Amino acid sequence: MANVTPQQLAQTRIVVADAVLRNEVDFRGYPHRHVAVVGRPKFMNSNITQLLEAVEYLGHYGWELVNITPGTGSHLFYAFLRRR
Repeated sequence: MANVTPQQLAQTRIVVADAVLRNEVDFRGYPHRHVAVVGRPKFMNSNITQLLEAVEYLGHYGWELVNITPGTGSHLFYAFLRRR
């Protein structure tokens, strides 16, 4: 699995919850105050559960939840976070 660099993250401003939980995302040097985390459905694991686990994890590093919303016409959920 490839790591997500701050530059890659800055271009999309979206990161997959699974990558956050596997510690594959480098938020150091990320230039923006807001980021979106997307939870993808997985076999035997709810996407909202995984998304909230990623939100909890990032909370330890100065990020706070702003909102969670479902993706339009999909089974994805997005969490929007802001750096404190």
